[in-house]
Amino acid sequence: MNHSLPDLPLLDEERPFRLVFTVMYVGIISAVIYFNLVSQCGDRFLLGNTWTLIIALLLLLGIERYEHRQLDLHVPRQTAVILLLARMLLIEAVVALDCSYFGPLLYPIVPFSAYFSFRPAVSNALTVLYFFVHLGRLWLHNPVWYTNQVALTVFLVFILLLVFMQMMARVIDHDERRRRHTEQLLADLEASHVKLQAYAAQVAELAAMEERNRLARDIHDSLGHYLTAVNIQLEKAQAFWERDAVEAQQAMVEARQSARAALQDVRRSVAALRDADYRFSLPEALAELVRGMGNGRLHVNLQVRGDESGYSRSVLMALYRAAQEGLTNVQKHAQADHVTLHLDFGPQAATLTLYDDGQGFDPAMLETLSASPDHSFGLQGIRERVELVRGQMSVTSAPEDGTELRITVPKNPMEIGS
Repeated sequence: MNHSLPDLPLLDEERPFRLVFTVMYVGIISAVIYFNLVSQCGDRFLLGNTWTLIIALLLLLGIERYEHRQLDLHVPRQTAVILLLARMLLIEAVVALDCSYFGPLLYPIVPFSAYFSFRPAVSNALTVLYFFVHLGRLWLHNPVWYTNQVALTVFLVFILLLVFMQMMARVIDHDERRRRHTEQLLADLEASHVKLQAYAAQVAELAAMEERNRLARDIHDSLGHYLTAVNIQLEKAQAFWERDAVEAQQAMVEARQSARAALQDVRRSVAALRDADYRFSLPEALAELVRGMGNGRLHVNLQVRGDESGYSRSVLMALYRAAQEGLTNVQKHAQADHVTLHLDFGPQAATLTLYDDGQGFDPAMLETLSASPDHSFGLQGIRERVELVRGQMSVTSAPEDGTELRITVPKNPMEIGS
């Protein structure tokens, strides 16, 4: 992680060291005052100097108290500079009034504090600066200072303290960055969890919408087919009621059969919804559909080749609804006498072909018919249902030459999609 990040709050791990600083201020400055009073610093240590040291101690403690309160807050760069300079001046005042060699032990506090306010570059520079400042003071005080056992001991302690505090600053900084990284990961994980919950809700909503659309198509294709047949038979019965009572009665019987078939289809759909293991057989369903259309006027020839094993229920149901809607269109619009319904199960795809010998229509009108809500012939619904299983639909027709509806669907739509 880059150390050039600007002005971060002081670290939580710094709190114990802030308390140590307080102890160091009190202990070292008290030692300076005591030894200076005892030795009188060669008769140059006056009572005023004692009060100066006490005031410096109080000010340093005030700085620590202020920074301790600001640990969880962002410290502006200008404020950090002022606090650093104030600490440096106060410690320098203590060292200037000291003649016991203990005052410079306060120097390592400055680089340590600067590490978290200004980052390592400033801290390292201050470490080197205070090393040479202390060494220069010792040399100016006594060129052979190293022969003084007390001065040498304090100098070694000063070096160890300087190195130790710099190492601790880096350890604290590393741990704090790792903690922040962990917190960021946890925050990202929580955000991802929230997004996943939102996505799951969207998926559930889309699944519910898809299920509603599927049910709407099933209602249209199944009940729509049978109700159309019932309507046609009732209109026929009404038209022949006075002219041909037998024909009218036959139409009523066929209308009743269509209504019964509609009820059976509804029961079959409900059973499929309740039982996930419900087995749907397309050839059997088509045979039943064709039997229900046997009205003596329209003859339907069903031909099935191949085995439906391995085909998913969604594919089989799409073919069934397409055949159902196609036969409904023939009843409503084709004015045909014969219909051929051919179903071929291949190894990779199934093909459903529905041909009638009716009046046909101009293929150029197909797009207009598909877009019209009143004259769509159900072609748009068939196309949408077939496309859901990645199938294809084609319509071939000509005026007075019948119509052929051809539908091809893959055996496994998921493999086609991948």
